[in-house]
Amino acid sequence: MDELYAFLLAYRAIIGAAVLTAIFVILVITWWDEVKLFFKSMLYSMPLIGKTRRLAKDMSVRKDGWFASERTLCDDFAGDIRRIAADPEMYDRSKSYLGKVQELGRNELGVFMRILLIAMVFVEALGFAYVLAGYTIPGASEQLQVQGSFFIAFLISCVLVFLTHQSGQELHKRGLIKKVRTWWMHDTDEDRANLLGRTNKVTLENDQVDDNDPAYMQILHRVDTNAHVTPGAPIWTMIAAIAIIGVAVGATYVRYETYQQEKTAETIGAAAPSNNSVFSLGDLSDDLPNVLTQPQADADQQAENEQEGARDAANLTTYAILATLFILIQIMGIGIGYKTGFAGKESATARGIIRNFPSRTSYEAWYERKRDAIARVAQKHLSNLQVRLTANASANGVDKTHREVLMGSADRTFMDHHEQSENKAEVSRQNADKRKQSSVHAAKEERTPTVSEPIAETREEMEARIRQELLNEKQAREEKTETEEEMRERIRKEMGE
Repeated sequence: MDELYAFLLAYRAIIGAAVLTAIFVILVITWWDEVKLFFKSMLYSMPLIGKTRRLAKDMSVRKDGWFASERTLCDDFAGDIRRIAADPEMYDRSKSYLGKVQELGRNELGVFMRILLIAMVFVEALGFAYVLAGYTIPGASEQLQVQGSFFIAFLISCVLVFLTHQSGQELHKRGLIKKVRTWWMHDTDEDRANLLGRTNKVTLENDQVDDNDPAYMQILHRVDTNAHVTPGAPIWTMIAAIAIIGVAVGATYVRYETYQQEKTAETIGAAAPSNNSVFSLGDLSDDLPNVLTQPQADADQQAENEQEGARDAANLTTYAILATLFILIQIMGIGIGYKTGFAGKESATARGIIRNFPSRTSYEAWYERKRDAIARVAQKHLSNLQVRLTANASANGVDKTHREVLMGSADRTFMDHHEQSENKAEVSRQNADKRKQSSVHAAKEERTPTVSEPIAETREEMEARIRQELLNEKQAREEKTETEEEMRERIRKEMGE
């Protein structure tokens, strides 16, 4: 460990810069949408090559009374509102989506928790990574082996964190599929749905289409399964188990073999004669009789064996504890993946929308703040665009239609565009829902049997039908079983009474 401390001290500037860079990258990834909005605003504001200057050259007018360039700018910033803060209706859909797929109380593993988990595995793997470095980089200097151990430990920790998280997420998904099959088998309804071959059209946008379906079908609509709707083989779990056991056993074996090599080197070094001293106690003991020297030699050998056995036991116990600790950390990683992984196809997106807001009211307040902040940025660039459009019109001259549109620029704001877009999207969703409902009703009517109308028949067909009916009646009378009274009456007639 002294070499590790010396390495950290010698390269503290490089390590510090790498850590700061990693933190900066994490922050940028976490708030990537806000970063994109910042750079987009800069792109519109650039004096010579700004996007506002290019859009101001387009003087075409749309049928709704807006310049095409105005709509382009507003659409560009309206997309940021949808990415950063979905509308409150999407909050309700997201909460319903997570509730139907049984994942409402789950939280995705954050970036900082991932880093913490990687750091824990890295620290634990650093010990045997230093031992492995001696074999992976043979003949290298001590400093190079220390550096190599850092990279090996980082590589092992990244791979194991990924495998354990995937394994935990797979176990959660398998549990949901088992729940679907259990609930389905206990469904006693005569019209029980079939799990196989169903067309799944449920998305986060139209989450309400299966409100009337059973709970197990709602889960099935939101989870990818195999063709037989079974949990299948736990592929990631088996890979993770093989990797964990392999690393633990391999690291323990390498540690023990390294210890044996060090002990053998110490034994050889102790057995080598020393040429520096002319006189030694060993030379004196050689002249003594065996009766005097044998008990002391036996005692020394026994003490040496006991010391060596205690040392071996201590090392083996230490290696076993380290291997057990390593396995427990990986089991903890699987548990974290089980608790934080999502099985629903759009569960992560839905969770990102509702975040940690306890109610729709708190979400609406946050949404309005975000929307207004983006609207202020967009309105600033829209006003700048309208000023440039007016300046270009004054310089080049325009007709009466363009002049009237320019005079009403103050009435066209970004919020007007946003509200119009939202209303249009809501109307489109409602129309799509109506079309789906009408198609469902039409399919049900097709499956419902209807009474067929009588088919007109010709005179010959009617005569043949009546003749066949009379023949059937005659045959039925002949085959009719004779009752006791009829038999009595028939016998009387035969006897002539």
